Amino acid sequence: MKIGDLVRFCPEAWGTPLEDRPLGVITNVGDYRDRGTTATFLMVTAIFPGDDIPYSSKIEDFEVVNENW
Repeated sequence: MKIGDLVRFCPEAWGTPLEDRPLGVITNVGDYRDRGTTATFLMVTAIFPGDDIPYSSKIEDFEVVNENW
């Protein structure tokens, strides 16, 4: 997954049919370190149409829609 990829939430993360999951664009990919532990997560930030606030979550919560570009 990279900046500019078109994504939607995975079924496990969103829990609704494909047509109900919004499309978004990845704006940031980076590591997140959990405070107080040694855990590191790969996090992504995506922006969705009609929503001015970016959404950040674990990379596993998203699926890429345009893999071959």
